Amino acid sequence: MNFKFFAIAAIAAATASPVSAQFSCKMGFTSGGNHSSLESGLFQTLSGRANATAGFTVHLGFGDRFELNTDIMYVQKGATVKVVEFLPDSAPRLGSYDFFYNSFETGLTGGVRPVKSIPVYLQTGGFLGAHFHNLDRSRDELYLGNYTDINQATEATDLNEAFTGIDCGAVFGLGVGDGKFRFSARYHLGLRNLNRNRDFVDTSDRITSSSCRATLTWFFR
Repeated sequence: MNFKFFAIAAIAAATASPVSAQFSCKMGFTSGGNHSSLESGLFQTLSGRANATAGFTVHLGFGDRFELNTDIMYVQKGATVKVVEFLPDSAPRLGSYDFFYNSFETGLTGGVRPVKSIPVYLQTGGFLGAHFHNLDRSRDELYLGNYTDINQATEATDLNEAFTGIDCGAVFGLGVGDGKFRFSARYHLGLRNLNRNRDFVDTSDRITSSSCRATLTWFFR
């Protein structure tokens, strides 16, 4: 009986050891920079928003060629857009308005290593974000959409609620490094119409997000 027990245990250990050697799990802190923008037929984007980002990463390795990454990140996003102030006795005055908002995002990407000797992984996946903001609601003199006719224009503050809610989309990028540090460069393409976060509006007018992100992850072990 004892001999059979030890024989079975030895076979199980021998079978499991290659699997455990091929699988790895690492967790770490991630920080870096993010440059985001907004696209819409409702306004003209003048510039994007560049800010820092930080969060937590879990990395799963499957052999020498495949990986799975999940991130939970705090990101500041948005863009500066063109607005106009209509004056009673003179030409409209052009200006800008910041649609700046914050997001907690979780992403899931899979990676493949094309060349075994080079620690570079091509990554693709998706993200889900929950947005919130503290945008100024008092600037009701600023308009966008139509920059020449106030009757066809939209108050800029009416779009504030578009940046409270959910966003989701695709992720493309690459990861470099196999050791304690990992550099990642990714492009986040928002696919959800953020205008759907507003009530009682024509959602055929789309507002979408995009961002380029470069981060460095420090793994705890």
